[in-house]
Amino acid sequence: MAVFKLHLKDGRERLVEAGRAGRTADGQIVIEDTDSLGVWDCLEEYPAEAVRAVYRRGPAESGIYTWIPQPAEGRWWSY
Repeated sequence: MAVFKLHLKDGRERLVEAGRAGRTADGQIVIEDTDSLGVWDCLEEYPAEAVRAVYRRGPAESGIYTWIPQPAEGRWWSY
């Protein structure tokens, strides 16, 4: 499990605990977790034009936990 923070373009922030977050080829942000059988299931979806930035809570190079920005372009998954 990881904690993700989404900065939405309407000024809101969304904190989500999930198994993973990802950015699809068309820029859509998806938040997913596994069901009781271990199959990935989409919990939330955000269109590319609705999200300003995505961060994952985790250790920085210094070892201190902080919000780590995820790439604004290209396809990615963060666990």
